[in-house]
Amino acid sequence: MSWDYSGTQQIPHMMEELLDTSGGHEKDDTKLEITLPSLALIYETIMVQHKQTQGDSKKVRVATKQLQVAVSKIAKSCSEIGERIAAIETRAEVLETDLGAVTQQAAMHDTQLIDIQWTIEDFENRQPHNNLRILGIEEGIEGHDARVYIIRLFKAAFPEQAGWDWEKEIQRAHRFLLYLKKQMMTGGAG
Repeated sequence: MSWDYSGTQQIPHMMEELLDTSGGHEKDDTKLEITLPSLALIYETIMVQHKQTQGDSKKVRVATKQLQVAVSKIAKSCSEIGERIAAIETRAEVLETDLGAVTQQAAMHDTQLIDIQWTIEDFENRQPHNNLRILGIEEGIEGHDARVYIIRLFKAAFPEQAGWDWEKEIQRAHRFLLYLKKQMMTGGAG
């Protein structure tokens, strides 16, 4: 009789054969005889199974160790990423605060710049000291070019001065500064 010890499926079958003392006849349940060779065979089968289990156990321990190392690396990586994200969020909050302050300052500077530009324009317009102030002209009637409107007005008001070079003599025309500021601030509505 030869035994194949490689498979675990055959062990229960082998054990039945080893313990079968009837020799193919009816089994006697009251008496069990185990011989020394069959006992050695049982021991050998158990040892083979033990070695296989040890090998499997060793593989499981190695795989578990590798898995623990991988999980440890992942946990460390996640922790570092979390720290980076927290630092980025902190920097973003600081930048948002700074941006708000810069935006407010820019708006204030824009307003100051407009005031300065109008003041300079008014100063330049009044500097020659040969100014005429014309009162009673309806607001906004001059359109976009006050100089052209005033030249037409003077030509119509003084037809006897037909040879006069009004374009040369009237170098600039403008509304009073407060009126222009009001137009600028209200978006052109007078």
